[in-house]
Amino acid sequence: MADASGFAEVALPLPIDQVFTYRVPDALCDAARPGCRAFVSFGSRLLTGVITGRVEQCPVADPKPILDVLDLDPIMDGALLDLTRWVADYYLCPWGEAIRAALPAGLLNEAEQTVSLTKPCPPDVIERLRRTAPRQALLLASIAEHQTVSVIELKRRLKIPQLFGLLRNLEARGFIEFIVGNPAADPGIRYETWVELTLSAEETEETVARLAVRAPRQASCLNLLLKHDRRLTTDQLRHLGGVEASVLKTLVQRGMVETYEVEVIRDPYRDYRLSPAEPMRPTLEQALALGTIQEAIQQNDFAPILLYGVTGSGKTFVYTEAIRKTLFTGRAAIVLVPELALTPQTVQQFRAHFGDLVAVLHSGLSTGERFDSWRQIKAGKYRIVVGARSAVFAPVPHLGLIVVDEEHEPSYKQLDDPPLYHARDVAVMRARLVRGVTLLGSATPSLETFSNTQNDKFRLCRLTERVDRRPLPVVHIVDMRDEHREGNWSLFSRILTERIADRLEKNEQIILFLNRRGFSTFIQCHDCGFTFSCSDCSVTYTYHADSLLLRCHYCDRRMEPPDECPKCRSRSVRFRGTGTQRVEEEIKKRFPGARIARMDMDTTTRKGAHQDIFRRVATRQADILLGTQMVAKGFDFPHVTLVGVISADTTLNLPDFRASERTFQLLTQVAGRTGRSSLGGEVIVQTYSLGHHSIVSAQTHDYETFYVQEIAERRELSYPPFGRMVSILFQGKEEKTVIQEAKRFRELLRKSGGGLTVSGPASSVIERVRGEYRWHLMARSPHSKTLRETVKTVWKKWEQNADKKIRIKIDIDPIGMM
Repeated sequence: MADASGFAEVALPLPIDQVFTYRVPDALCDAARPGCRAFVSFGSRLLTGVITGRVEQCPVADPKPILDVLDLDPIMDGALLDLTRWVADYYLCPWGEAIRAALPAGLLNEAEQTVSLTKPCPPDVIERLRRTAPRQALLLASIAEHQTVSVIELKRRLKIPQLFGLLRNLEARGFIEFIVGNPAADPGIRYETWVELTLSAEETEETVARLAVRAPRQASCLNLLLKHDRRLTTDQLRHLGGVEASVLKTLVQRGMVETYEVEVIRDPYRDYRLSPAEPMRPTLEQALALGTIQEAIQQNDFAPILLYGVTGSGKTFVYTEAIRKTLFTGRAAIVLVPELALTPQTVQQFRAHFGDLVAVLHSGLSTGERFDSWRQIKAGKYRIVVGARSAVFAPVPHLGLIVVDEEHEPSYKQLDDPPLYHARDVAVMRARLVRGVTLLGSATPSLETFSNTQNDKFRLCRLTERVDRRPLPVVHIVDMRDEHREGNWSLFSRILTERIADRLEKNEQIILFLNRRGFSTFIQCHDCGFTFSCSDCSVTYTYHADSLLLRCHYCDRRMEPPDECPKCRSRSVRFRGTGTQRVEEEIKKRFPGARIARMDMDTTTRKGAHQDIFRRVATRQADILLGTQMVAKGFDFPHVTLVGVISADTTLNLPDFRASERTFQLLTQVAGRTGRSSLGGEVIVQTYSLGHHSIVSAQTHDYETFYVQEIAERRELSYPPFGRMVSILFQGKEEKTVIQEAKRFRELLRKSGGGLTVSGPASSVIERVRGEYRWHLMARSPHSKTLRETVKTVWKKWEQNADKKIRIKIDIDPIGMM
């Protein structure tokens, strides 16, 4: 029985930090339940939002009514509404935007409104109107030109203020009418039509013989159906026998066949061939870890657990058995992976154990595939969901376990559109809300997570040995300065060249890692030193050999490589730096027979590209997997016996307090891709920073020594986990205005009385992107709640007099300083 109160609060997907109260018409009283979508009028727009609650009183005198409720059952349960409310509060974004992030694309679309003429409007009518209402006349003339036109198109074309009010005046005069499209056109359910024989086999054979001469196409269709178990889809009939719709229509009218529609679930992994999972016995350490984890699952209470295990120690086996225990208790599980590239491998692993109980949900799916997965998950047809960052919001009924694999990965942080959430932290909060277990796994945990185990906020399970006690790979550190002194200016040290040749001869596989894509990272004049930079962004162009173009990796501006320097007119223009494309070209020259698979942002834009590269390597159709940080994560290829790190200094030299941690994690993780079988493994790391503690610790796979040294530096500087941070980014076309607004925000922070430590404003490392200048502030405090509440209060004060041309982005717990 629905609440009898007459008002509902609706969260709309708008950058406005409030919910809006609407009157619930009597006809919708039972339908307007929390979690259902509501179609409402908002100013001149018709929007779809989500009802967050029913209230007895309304803060406005004459509230608008809800126009319609779009769902029979809520699309979000109470726990998901509570989770999105927490996300909105913690990450300082509107609740409606947090809800939008949790739903598939299309469910909260704005309705398209069009206007059309209701009667002819000859020029004399428009001319008379122009004398008394010139703006209405201009509008009417534009509508008359097209007969029917969308309101959005009129706004774009005419740029008339208060356009919606003018349109309402024309409607009142009887000139036009409004036409409202579907309020929230979801991606739609896909159906396929099946055709089935109604005749017996004997009757069909007789009919085919009778029709063979006078109606051969009908006879052919009946014969196909008889040979294929009496039923086929219309697509199958068309492909097998060219059967047209007119033929089927005739056969249906004659009662020989019947047709019916069946819903099709769009599953990109449906055709994967899976081998049954081989039974495994846990190692002693795995058994101890599972004892702790399964006990927590059995208790049906909130428990965050870190599974800290060296690479190759069998963390996935522990995840699998933890999920098995969760299913046994009647609850379901979510498994988060940091990269889309890992999804095919992870799906195969879990479907080998759990079959069609496993669903996939991530942004790499088509809109229809994602919508189908989401609906089936919500209906309870899947018990396990595998996906990347956004899968943390999957509408899983009876959720009991969330696994976050490679929890340290920065790709779990949303960086572009609000909310700027971290999926790991959202997973912990969601588990708290449903009284479930969060299982965080990593060989190189983030300092924040490992620190939580040291102060007893999280439980800790260790896996210190690889499965079957295989040794961790030997890591050789090569000082590239020595290579240069001895005359080797190649991308490859002598030892790496020798080892590559050796592995190719043995028909073993190799991974080469360089965290920089492109052929050349910049172009420079040899005579005057001028570097070619994007005119809209303060970054150098990168040369891409496949397209023979210079590209900006921030705004994607492209240009042909110049023949001469624009500054000194010298023709001594040189390609500098190294990217994955250049490494690929160098490999082809040195090892012309090697089969290379390159995995970076340039080779994985096409849908299915990750799966194709994964299959090539897994089926040994590639000898060398070359790539950026994508290849450092989670892959398990038993025939990879050599890993080469082209340059360990790429991340180490970034102006970021996490640079050392990120370098250690990348080196340790990529080293862990080898030595995963009896073939053994070896790692070659090339560097110019021989003695840095992140590289020294990575050489011995020694996380805890690295942690002790790094955490001491963090404590001294009050960086996380000893203090919380907020990054506040200001962007705009005029640098002077950007700086002024940033300084005004800083002064408001300093006067706020929150006791924050404020740094800046300073220009961002990438000072300009897409023609906009970027300056930022950094605010810090030992207390997360104080920090967030102070920043939120100051933000509201700042907005009251802010320059409308300045955009601001507030990032709670930023993972980088770039």
